[in-house]
Amino acid sequence: MHNPHLERRDLTREILDLIDLRQTFTDIHIEQDRPIMIKAPRGWLAVGEEPVLLEEMMPTLESIEPDWENFLQHGAIDRPFVLTRCRLRCNIYRTYGRRKLVISIRRLPLQPIPFDKLGLPAYVRTMIDSPKGLVLVTGPTGSGKTTTIASMLDHINRTRNSHIVTIEEPIEYELESHSSIISQREVPTDTPSFPAGLREALRQKPDVIMVGEIRDPETAETALQAGESGHLVLATMHTGSAVGTLTRLLSFFPADHRERYAASLANSLIGVVCQCLVPTEDGENFVLASELLFNNNQQVGAMLTDPAKLPLIGDFMKRKHDNMSRLLNEHLASLVAKNICTPRDAMRTTYNRLELHDLLQAIVPR
Repeated sequence: MHNPHLERRDLTREILDLIDLRQTFTDIHIEQDRPIMIKAPRGWLAVGEEPVLLEEMMPTLESIEPDWENFLQHGAIDRPFVLTRCRLRCNIYRTYGRRKLVISIRRLPLQPIPFDKLGLPAYVRTMIDSPKGLVLVTGPTGSGKTTTIASMLDHINRTRNSHIVTIEEPIEYELESHSSIISQREVPTDTPSFPAGLREALRQKPDVIMVGEIRDPETAETALQAGESGHLVLATMHTGSAVGTLTRLLSFFPADHRERYAASLANSLIGVVCQCLVPTEDGENFVLASELLFNNNQQVGAMLTDPAKLPLIGDFMKRKHDNMSRLLNEHLASLVAKNICTPRDAMRTTYNRLELHDLLQAIVPR
């Protein structure tokens, strides 16, 4: 039994100790009256058995946001919490009719991962070596989009004299200036919204613009314009495939104007990196699996401008016309063939299970 006379837990210390573990996990879930949970590659695991009591959560809550009780009246609190070795993105919220408190923590390294350590093919660098155009990094929540974009910006920052403006909610990696000037702007503190931040950015003489997420017509339209007018634009979207990304982007625009925007997309799109994280075979780590679409030949442009032909882009990628584009399933199948991940984990990750099943049949001897 828990003895209140024993020394009270130091929750912040426990969080620090967890972060120092060599074990791979992305998130920490601290729920009042439950043991601490961490999200490992194959799912959630309890850390110890001791439930966390409300009074034990207090010092941690206060160090994340001194006025947390007041802020929680208006909904969840989302705050970065910077520790010596990493940045935490903390979300504090109430559950069960305000009876319980939860602290949800996403862990991020302080420094971006070097681009060549991400697990993307080296030639993806050609996307960001381009002076202008639109690069989309997409994938489900928790698939490492923020990490990939931070590495791309870090690469530009080290190899180019440019002005990089980011619009983020919240700022996740703080980038130090190397060869480039960097202006990181946070929604809603530095600018009211993504569309406003992007419009303002165009007047701030940027060479490279990073938009945290395209999720409304105005941001989509401005991002396309910026990519066409001589800026390199990097943006994320929550989509699971390259074709799904382009369809979703165009769906922001009214049907009667879609052709004009499709032409603009064909003109400005450099490429799409659609990614997800798959557990390694031993379940201890993650490997990055990616679908890649490069808009570097006439055929892709022609398919982009004709909405009826958009779905054919998948077939184009399958036929390997440019040796650079590839479908997610091809990459997943190659990871299974090299015993880097299991067929089961690959099947759980794909958006086209039937096709992957057929590809795996050819590899895995029955």
